[in-house]
Amino acid sequence: MSLILAIIPILIVLTGIVILKKPAWAVALIGVGVTFVLAVTAFSGETSAMLTTTKSGVVSALQVAFLVWGAFALLELMQVSTGMNRIKTTVSSLTKDRRVQIVLIAFCLGVFIEGATGNGAPAAIFAPFLLGLGFEPLVAAAACLICNGVPPCFGGAGVPTIAGMSAITDTVPLSSIVAMTGRFLAVGCLVVPVVLLIVLYGARSLKGMWGYLLSVSVCMSAAMLLVTNFIGAELADLISGVTGVAASVAYLKLRGVKQRAEYVNGSDATFDTNLSNFKAFLPYILLLILLPAVRFSFPLSALTRYGYATWIGAVIHLVVFISSCAMGCADKFFLCEKNAILKLVKPIITLCALYALANLMNSSGMISRIARFLADAAGSFYPAVSVIIGAIGAFITGSCLGSNKLFCMLHVEAASTLGINKFVAVAASSAGGSLGNMICPNNIIAVNATLELKNAEGAVFKRTIKAFVIMTAVYCILAMLYAYVFFPEFGM
Repeated sequence: MSLILAIIPILIVLTGIVILKKPAWAVALIGVGVTFVLAVTAFSGETSAMLTTTKSGVVSALQVAFLVWGAFALLELMQVSTGMNRIKTTVSSLTKDRRVQIVLIAFCLGVFIEGATGNGAPAAIFAPFLLGLGFEPLVAAAACLICNGVPPCFGGAGVPTIAGMSAITDTVPLSSIVAMTGRFLAVGCLVVPVVLLIVLYGARSLKGMWGYLLSVSVCMSAAMLLVTNFIGAELADLISGVTGVAASVAYLKLRGVKQRAEYVNGSDATFDTNLSNFKAFLPYILLLILLPAVRFSFPLSALTRYGYATWIGAVIHLVVFISSCAMGCADKFFLCEKNAILKLVKPIITLCALYALANLMNSSGMISRIARFLADAAGSFYPAVSVIIGAIGAFITGSCLGSNKLFCMLHVEAASTLGINKFVAVAASSAGGSLGNMICPNNIIAVNATLELKNAEGAVFKRTIKAFVIMTAVYCILAMLYAYVFFPEFGM
């Protein structure tokens, strides 16, 4: 019975948003109310403790909302300044192929920014970028969420793995966890760009793209494998992302992709702007410089003092201000900030409720109850199930870090009991946690907010769930092969 009760909050969110297509803010408020009652009654949580954890969730949500606000203010500035028009012209001169544009921006650049910041920032930054380039809002949102299914394990300079696994690294070497996780993500780098195009445009969209996709994905995969096995977690996404961008540009310059009419980005035939390329790209250049610079210049404890997402948001708002001055529209800065926050009222309410719901499920033991049921039922299939457990953790908590913190000890205990490789079990869960970011309600709400997609959470979920299912199946198969065929004695 406790298992059924533990699943109820998840069912409320999925049914309300995806099936009934009700407003996300209303569904989230109902969900957090029901979860609070269950936590206090069925799971014996103290009322005062549950109120405290609810408040903590709201605070965390407001920190993420600060980041989303900055990303949306940046989009406002790019439109007001006509900078986005210049970017459209420049990107079109490199390639007019939507398939190439979406892989380069959402995947290659997305992996880099996730490595610098973590916390799902790539979706908040690049979904509006794609929108400005003429992509449909639904496509832009789904693309960024799908592409963020690889890098969160090592996002924010490796924090989800380094900090998320801290409870077990006294007995389980971190370097071995990182190396094994990299072996999952290296395959992810190979598969996700292909899955991305299939989900968004159908299998026929791969025609004429194999050379480009292989060049980019093989280079990124090799970089991920080498960095995680010989350097560490901190630079894995950063180096992989840069490698992907370099490989992409080199391929386009040296060989190019044969354009097909149905995939040509022909939005806005004329681009009205007086800005130079440098000024138009300045906000994104500053982000690419400042986000890694700030992350590696200050102790993690200083950056996380007011929440990890807060410093990212602060950098984005600073970039908006600097860019507005450089673009000659400093007088529009406050207007951009004002317009952005006014459009985020309902999404902020939704985020607050969902984060509170996640905290309640965690503190009351609901998440642990679901995970232990799966672990007990898994038997020899535990390596595959650990992927699913990790994905559930990220789906509920909103991050790979949260999933790793919740379940790393569970995986070590289960692996020891079942006699399987604990590194594979832990890494498989972390890889699954990255996949959970594709369909996490918090992430979907945040991306939709930056794109002004109203009541479209269900539509975005239906697109991303296809990629999630495919990648989960791939990782589950990998986990079984790694545990029983390729690496049964790894790290032992």
